[in-house]
Parts: sequence; C-alpha cells; structure tokens
Amino acid sequence: MVSIKEITSSLYGAYRLARMDPDALQYFNISASGFYRSFAAVFLALPFFLIENAIDYKKLETATSFVPFLILLGIALAVSWMSYLIAAGFFARLLDFFQQFTVFVIVYNWSQLAIVIVWLPLSVLSTGFLNIGLSSIISLLFIAATYVYLWRILRITLGISGLLAVGFAFLEFMIAILTQVLFSDFLITTAA
Repeated sequence: MVSIKEITSSLYGAYRLARMDPDALQYFNISASGFYRSFAAVFLALPFFLIENAIDYKKLETATSFVPFLILLGIALAVSWMSYLIAAGFFARLLDFFQQFTVFVIVYNWSQLAIVIVWLPLSVLSTGFLNIGLSSIISLLFIAATYVYLWRILRITLGISGLLAVGFAFLEFMIAILTQVLFSDFLITTAA
C-alpha cells in the first residue's frame, strides 16, 4: 500500500523535474517496493481523468451511454499506459539500458499522475470559459509540453541521447494514438 507521504513526495519530485532540478530524483522511492507502488499512480489518475472526460462527454455526439463511455475510457487509459511501459521496456532491453528502466518506470508513473492532475483544472477552464479555437490551442500546447517533459524524464532516468529520447517519446505518442483508434469505435457510436 502506497502512503500519502510517498504520493506527495513523488508528485513533488515530478514538479521538481519539470523545474529542471538536478536533484529531483531524490523525491522518488527508487527501490523495488517503490517500483511496484508507483503503479498506484494509474489508479490515482483514473478519477481525475474520468472527471475531465465526464465534462467533455456533453460535447460529444455519441450514442454510447455515460457510464460505459467512462468505463471504456478508463480501460483505454490503462491499456495505453501499460502498453507504453511494456514497449519501452522491450526496447530498453534490446538497446541494452534496461538496468536503468526501473527508475524510469517509477518516475514515469508518478509524472503521468501529475500531468493528469494538472490537466483537469486547465481542461475545465478552457472548456467552460474559452472559445473552441483557444481551447484547442491550449490543449495542443499542453500536449507538446508533456512530450518535452517526457523527453526530459527519458534523458535523466535512462541516460540516453536526446535523439533516442525523442524516439521513445514518439513511441508513447504512437501508442496513445493507436489506443484511441482502437477504442474510438466503442466510444463514439451512432444511434441505430
């Protein structure tokens, strides 16, 4: 069971990483137990993710009812998250830097939770108060910032080159897109 102290310390570490603090990794529990407990971040992210998507549900034209829509989105989030870690682990082993992969997973998991938490109020503000054009620009800028952040995490935790980190970040982007495509037929349905 992950403690509140470990959660807050890890989120603070994620914040320090975003601020480019060279000592940010000290806030994460970099141990075997910390590795396993970091997966609690997936479950902690779900409520924030589902609230944000529940707000967006009103804007969508779909015949999928509300609760199944949210359940499918939650499953899609978990599939995308875990698929990326599996794929990244495969390539880390293939490229011979798997020994640092545990640190990457810990930091990635907690940083993804931090991203979801930060995105919720931004999404609510942009959806509720801004026109669709400005809201789209904010969304795109946020997505770009998260990939720059992921690039930094990859560089620091895996000790890889900037170009290789771009490849690993692009891998996450492709998995996220593929997951959206796979789940879109279930999420966006039309009335029969």
